[in-house]
Amino acid sequence: MWLYTKALMIISRYLAKEVFGTLLAVTFVLLLILISQQWVRYLSFAASGKIPADILLQIAGFEIPNLLAILLPLGLFLGIILSYGRLYADNELRVLHACGLSIERLTAITCLIAFLTSMVVLVLMLWINPSIAADQQKLLQNNSVDNLLGTLIPGRFQVSSDGKRVVYVEKISRDHRQANNVFVAQQGKNTSDDIGTPWVVLSARAGHQMVDPKTKQPFIVTDDGYRYEGIPGQNNYKIIQFKRYAVYIPNASLTNQRQVQEAIPTHQLLKNAKNPEYVSELQWRISIPISAFILALLAIPLSQVKPRQSRYAILLPAILMYVIYMNLLFAGRSLLEQKILYTDLGLWWVHLIILVLVIITWRVRRT
Repeated sequence: MWLYTKALMIISRYLAKEVFGTLLAVTFVLLLILISQQWVRYLSFAASGKIPADILLQIAGFEIPNLLAILLPLGLFLGIILSYGRLYADNELRVLHACGLSIERLTAITCLIAFLTSMVVLVLMLWINPSIAADQQKLLQNNSVDNLLGTLIPGRFQVSSDGKRVVYVEKISRDHRQANNVFVAQQGKNTSDDIGTPWVVLSARAGHQMVDPKTKQPFIVTDDGYRYEGIPGQNNYKIIQFKRYAVYIPNASLTNQRQVQEAIPTHQLLKNAKNPEYVSELQWRISIPISAFILALLAIPLSQVKPRQSRYAILLPAILMYVIYMNLLFAGRSLLEQKILYTDLGLWWVHLIILVLVIITWRVRRT
């Protein structure tokens, strides 16, 4: 009995090593791909003047825990399929089954691995990611307000996201506090469709940034310039020469409503359990760890390849199942936010569907 227990521990460590090794390799490769995409995305924001270039590394670093929480269930799913698939293809697991390692014992070992992975994902989703999302939004907001000139690129006309404002500076100091030859063109309110849309054009020798102490709104204070106001093509316009003039330039928001919800602490979501948007966010955070465990159960029968069958043959249908699972979760989350689904139903129906698929797959593989 002692020898059997000792052998079982050795086999368990061997299987866990194989699965965790593949899990880490798959997750690392996918993380590199997705973080590269995020880096390109934030580079485009910096190039368009939406965020300062000196916080790119920090913003990209904030994305890593969130991506890990999404990729770990997929890494575990593929790790089990690839690891056990290789062992089945090489007849190692079949020999172990013949020597007394039952499929129930293999399932128990896999469930322990899945439980540990799910706990890591649960900690990321419930506590770490909301805190990091809040820090990321705070960093973006503080830098956009405190360093408005840092988002401008010298020698380039930059158009706002709504197309109603054009800003140009010829030169910016190294500390991004002073600018030379400032040009701002801003669309005004349309008073009459027949006349046209008025524009305010401002040209100044220099400018610097200022934050209103009361409203905390960012302004560019320009010195020694002219302000032109009128409708293009019309002779009725105003010219004002000024010594100093403050221009309010609102920053484009890089966060949507869903990103704001992601920064809400979990305990606050629990207190507002009747709000559909809060319910959708809370159930999303719980669903990702649950999906890791369910995907592990699905991966066990899918990994049982025949002796001369390639272990990669099942990858395509396995990835298709994963895509369907995730798309159902995303769709259910949107339906909850739109109040189409009942909050009591939540996202549980998605997990129930996949559990039925797991049972069907187990029965097909055992026959």
